[in-house]
Amino acid sequence: MVHDPDQELVALAKRGDKAAFGKLVAQHHDLVYAVAFGVLGQREEALDVTQEVFIKIFRELERFQGQSKFKTWLYRISVNAAIDAARKRRPTEPIKEEANFETKQLSPRAEASRREVHELVEKALSSLNPEHRAVLMLREWHELSYEEIAETLQIEMGTVMSRLFYARKKLAEIIGVKFGELKP
Repeated sequence: MVHDPDQELVALAKRGDKAAFGKLVAQHHDLVYAVAFGVLGQREEALDVTQEVFIKIFRELERFQGQSKFKTWLYRISVNAAIDAARKRRPTEPIKEEANFETKQLSPRAEASRREVHELVEKALSSLNPEHRAVLMLREWHELSYEEIAETLQIEMGTVMSRLFYARKKLAEIIGVKFGELKP
């Protein structure tokens, strides 16, 4: 059995303690949303998936045996739910970044350049299939190790490495070609 900081709350929630389950939701809501948004790139869709994940966790908590950390189990369910949602959307639907970031005032030229780069990265990410996007997101945004990604997605470490290599290569090809076109 793995040491899990959520072990006590999980045990209480399994016994029907709704307050304990509420604490698990509060502690991990942002993580689930971040995973869903990382794969889907759309706020509303990510919120829907986040809600679906916690409903599923509530219904299936008894199945969690504690052989991995609760957080790892939650990552796995979140990634799978986000990938399923991505597969259901129309293939031509682009990823839209809706996060609000406070930025300092840029000159019109710098702002146009920033927007162009943002759109380029958005297009490059949307060209990846959900499985590659999920592995890239878990590694680059959530900084999981290869081992943690393999455990979370229940795939071999070689598959993690292969998917990361492919995703990075594809992004580099798209962005490299486009950046070449942006040069004066």
